[in-house]
Amino acid sequence: MENVLSSAPPFDYDAYVTLFEGLALELTPAECHGGLTGLLCATDTVGAEQWIAELMAGKPTIMLADDGVAGADDDTPTLRRLYEITTDRLEDPDYGFTLLLPADAHPLAERTETLSQWCQGFLWGLGLGGIQDEAKLPGDVNEVMRDMSEISRLRFADQGGGNEDETAYAEIIEYVRMAALLVYEELRPLRVARPDGNAVH
Repeated sequence: MENVLSSAPPFDYDAYVTLFEGLALELTPAECHGGLTGLLCATDTVGAEQWIAELMAGKPTIMLADDGVAGADDDTPTLRRLYEITTDRLEDPDYGFTLLLPADAHPLAERTETLSQWCQGFLWGLGLGGIQDEAKLPGDVNEVMRDMSEISRLRFADQGGGNEDETAYAEIIEYVRMAALLVYEELRPLRVARPDGNAVH
């Protein structure tokens, strides 16, 4: 897979933080997007409605209208749009997939923490999608999973933020982005079908 930089516009992470807080979701947007990405890599049987229902399980019915399933402006972050943008970008032939992470204006330590959360979510999503027996996976996928596990424990010192740290952070993001696309392609023939159509728990 050609390693090209994404030209897709970035997510507005702060707007998704506001959305998640309003919906009282315990996951961070980064962890949620990583989980969604891993889930979509593992299975193609979980649609937007089912995914949203799982996220909103146990929430008051009145809050379900606030997930942005319908009636919001085009630029308003919603759970449905997060799902749709993610699926579209995973299939983008120009590799337009991007990670839902804070903008560069946020402290490096915070951005690194959310990148770790994204990787944790990705591994969690693969597991939810039925990817459990690593011995049956292509070698590249196993390597990516090990790398994601390592990155999930990554931390920069609070006083970090110099040019070298920023460069390293940018390189890791690009690796994670392309690694997720690699896993998506490698697992395409092995997508886990759930014959009963039950929601992922």
